[in-house]
Amino acid sequence: MILHLSRPTHSTPRPLRLATALAAAGATLALAGCGAQGTKTQGTPAPHAVEAASSATKMPVPGPERATASARLMTADGQPAGTAVLTETPSGVEIAAQVQGLSAGLHGFHIHANGQCAPGPDAATGKTIPFGAAGGHFDPGMSHQHGQPGAPIDKAHAGELPNITVGADGRGTLRYLNANVTLTPGKASIMGRALVVHEKEDDYKSNPAGNSGGRVLCGVIEPAQPSSVVGQAPAPRN
Repeated sequence: MILHLSRPTHSTPRPLRLATALAAAGATLALAGCGAQGTKTQGTPAPHAVEAASSATKMPVPGPERATASARLMTADGQPAGTAVLTETPSGVEIAAQVQGLSAGLHGFHIHANGQCAPGPDAATGKTIPFGAAGGHFDPGMSHQHGQPGAPIDKAHAGELPNITVGADGRGTLRYLNANVTLTPGKASIMGRALVVHEKEDDYKSNPAGNSGGRVLCGVIEPAQPSSVVGQAPAPRN
C-alpha cells in the first residue's frame, strides 16, 4: 500500500489573527472619528459666534431730533450782554440763559409776543421805550393776566419766567423748563418771538409785567446755531 504524504499547510496562529483584526477595527474607528471631527469644524458655528455676527449687523435706530433755538441778548445800544439756549423736551421747552453787565439783584425775565427788539410804544403809556417793538408778554391762552411762571395758560401769560438772580459781578444764570410753550409750529410756539430782561424784580402779580421796570436786554428766539451753548454766544450773522 502506498501512502500519500501531503505537505502540512501553514496557517496563521489564532492569537495573531485576533490581534490583526483588532488593529484593523481600531484604525477604522480612528478614521471615522477624524471624519466626524472635520464635519463639526465646518458645520454650524457656535451660538456665541452667531450672536456676535448678528449684533455686528444691527444698525442703531436714531431717536427723534429735538428742536433747538437760541437768542443773543443785547442792550439797547446794541452791545452783547448774554445768551439763551432753548431746547424742546417731551415736557416743554428748557431755557438756559446767562447775562452779564447788569446790576446785582433780581431781574424780571419774560417771553414777549413779537420777535423784534427795536424801540416801540409802551402799551400802557404810548411812549416810545427800548425794545417796545417786542410787544407784551406771550399769551396764547388769552388770559390777559400776569402771574406765576408755570400757571395754567388761562390764568397767566405762558411767557412768564422766573427772575434771574445777578451777582455782584453783574453776571447771572437761569435754567427753567416752561411746560406751556413749544419750539415746534403751533399756537404755543415761541420760535421767532423775543426774550426780554427787565431792570427790576418781577412780583408775579402786577399787570402787565410784574412791576419789573424798564426793558434792559432783548433777544429774538431763532433756530440754534452750532455754537449756541450756555456761556458762548451764537455764531454772528452777516
